[in-house]
Amino acid sequence: MELTVLLIDGDCAHAEQVQQFLFSVRPRWRVLHATDLAGGQILHAQHLPQMAMVAFEQTDGDALQALRWLGSTMALVMVEFGQEELAALSMRAGFADFVVCPPQPGSSQHLQPLPEQLESLARQRATERALAEHSRELHSTLSSISQGVISMDAQGRVQLYNERALELLDIPEARMEQQPFLRELVAFQRERGEFDRALYWPPGATVGGIDGRYCPSVYIRRTQEGRYLEVRTHPERDGRKVRTYTDVTDYVQTQQQLSQSEQRWRSMTALSSDWFWELDGRLRFVHLDGCPDALQQSLHTQYFWAQTLWQQAYEASEKIAERQALMARREAFHDWELCHHDGNDQLTWLSLSGTPVWDEEGVFTGYRGVARNITERKQTEVAIRRLAYRDDLTELPNRAAMLQQIDQALERSLKHGAGALLLLDVDHFKGINDAMGHSWGDALLQEVARRLRAWCRPGDVVGRVGGDEFLVLIEALAPDMAQAQARASAMAVSLMGVLDQAYELQGRAVHASFGIGAAGFWGRDRSVDDMRQCVELALGEAKAQGRNAWSVFDPELQRSLRARAALEADLHIALDRGDFVLHYQPVVDDQGSVLGAEALVRWAHPERGMVPPGSFIPVAEQLGLIFALDRWVLRQACLQLAAWARHPISACWTLAVNLSAQEFRHADFLCRIQDILRDTGARPDLLKLELTESLMLEAVEDSIAKMQSLRAMGIRFSLDDFGMGYSSLGYLKRLPLSQLKIDQSFVRDVLLDANDAAIVRTVIALGQSLGLEVVAEGVETQGQLEFLVRNGCRRFQGYLFGRPDEAEVMLAQ
Repeated sequence: MELTVLLIDGDCAHAEQVQQFLFSVRPRWRVLHATDLAGGQILHAQHLPQMAMVAFEQTDGDALQALRWLGSTMALVMVEFGQEELAALSMRAGFADFVVCPPQPGSSQHLQPLPEQLESLARQRATERALAEHSRELHSTLSSISQGVISMDAQGRVQLYNERALELLDIPEARMEQQPFLRELVAFQRERGEFDRALYWPPGATVGGIDGRYCPSVYIRRTQEGRYLEVRTHPERDGRKVRTYTDVTDYVQTQQQLSQSEQRWRSMTALSSDWFWELDGRLRFVHLDGCPDALQQSLHTQYFWAQTLWQQAYEASEKIAERQALMARREAFHDWELCHHDGNDQLTWLSLSGTPVWDEEGVFTGYRGVARNITERKQTEVAIRRLAYRDDLTELPNRAAMLQQIDQALERSLKHGAGALLLLDVDHFKGINDAMGHSWGDALLQEVARRLRAWCRPGDVVGRVGGDEFLVLIEALAPDMAQAQARASAMAVSLMGVLDQAYELQGRAVHASFGIGAAGFWGRDRSVDDMRQCVELALGEAKAQGRNAWSVFDPELQRSLRARAALEADLHIALDRGDFVLHYQPVVDDQGSVLGAEALVRWAHPERGMVPPGSFIPVAEQLGLIFALDRWVLRQACLQLAAWARHPISACWTLAVNLSAQEFRHADFLCRIQDILRDTGARPDLLKLELTESLMLEAVEDSIAKMQSLRAMGIRFSLDDFGMGYSSLGYLKRLPLSQLKIDQSFVRDVLLDANDAAIVRTVIALGQSLGLEVVAEGVETQGQLEFLVRNGCRRFQGYLFGRPDEAEVMLAQ
């Protein structure tokens, strides 16, 4: 045994004698020496020795003071001969033993038993610590378990218990500390009415005797608080007994709930349409329970019981393989739809849900679950699907079905080659309906459907996708896209020949014409929507050619349409963002003096740069954005007129503004222009509205009335591009015009083309005879100017005098 011993002795000679002796008999021991209590406390804190030897008398106190900091260290007190009373006092204070030093200096007689004495004390302390640790572990164990424990001796007296027992039995700890007999505890509990309620004997419970009275070794009882305790008595060999108490309230309540649930389940399943089944390890049906009689009669055949689940499945092989893999992994499944074929062309649809079953050794024994007869539902689904994907009139696939077919065909084309899609409709079908009645129109569509089915190859699909529209899906037409496009053109010609024959309807021969649009496909380069758009574009091209026409889709057409769509989107943004600007081109007289200008709108596109009006005005008219654009142009032009009025040079300049026919015909146009003039402060007599000849072709009287109202306000009118439309001299003399503008297409070749020169002379002469100013547009050369001057024209506009630019640039020039 190795020990570290702390020696506190002010007698250095005696201390040296003790150290040498212990080293000689126990060389592996370590002896630490301190001459006073203070030094001893320091060494004790540093080294934590197992043993301490302290001389009673110290220079800085006595040995009793060391007990305050020695703690659990075993200590001996050393007293002088004749001081045995001090030794007794020290042991009562806490020292474990003592040593009496002899009166003769240098004597070692008292040292001889010292090693064994120290070792004995060390072993005693180790034993005490082990017992204490064991006691702590036992207490911790008893405190941590969920059961109440009472240990009794052979006479039935309580020797040991834990807090859980006090809690479950609701017995005061003061009573248990008295170590009562078990019968006394039972009497105490009976007085409280504990055992008035029934006891429950679990299956297999045995009866044992305690104190001459018999009770089961295991039973369950209910406490006054309504909780359930399982009581078990365990006899030991020496006659001792251990009784455990377990709170099984949750277990008992669960069992009760399960019993109630089972009763409810049985009562509900008796009313349910679901029934129960079992499969053996080979996946054959071995048990049916609750199956309706009619269905049992259909299923209880040798054919049904002899085959496995998969042999009865009347489904696609890939779906069966997927389900076989799941069951091979022994996984549960839900709502599997199984079609059972009884061998007599009778199909029964079942919906199965099941879970795997294992025996006690973990061996798979089959499946069990619930089933439902869904035959009626499946028949209803078939009927609904037919309604959803079939056209009632022609019995052809409808639009939804055809879109699905196209999607599948696109996928298959990667493997089987390129195909084609044809879209056709009856020209002016509404006219046939209106003239001959809807029954005739329906009969025509039915006959068209019959001819299309007869014309198609095996594997081709034809469907009705609209009122008079039919789609023909042709697969595996050619090895590549280019050949498929060419073959599609030939197929359209062939189909047109079949459809162009007379139709016998209700005893009468009826002729109908058709338009056909075709497009090839190969792979997933185009989506279903893309294919639909392609054939629609091709059909539109065919319609534009007239009756009995066909067209094959051209990708360039789609690109132009996409560009148009992008332009439309940008146009909306431009109006909101204010991307439009006005440029001004000067109008001069024959001396070169500026008389005014024409306002020309430009689109300052952030990516395309400055976009001319010819690229976006038609789009704005079609989208209905021309109203907002025209009003913006009018307001900006009037603001510019007001600004010019503040400069002497430009105070009398006129400003011509092009106006769309849509804006001019708007019911509120007069009010709007009055508001703009009032808000901007522009002079009405300096504003010219340029109108085109096409504006006069509709609502002539209304147009003349509006022009006269505006003329009364001082606004003047100019007829733009005169000679390019359907000019009527009768209308011309009635219109309150002040100016004619010769279109630049005539001026451009006036020196090269005699016809253009004659037209220009005629317009100038006509304007002079009607008292109107004549402005020549597009003057770009000196020769053109000289020709115009010679023939009496005095107003000019063109690049020869200045390009359209910002107002500041024009004013600076």
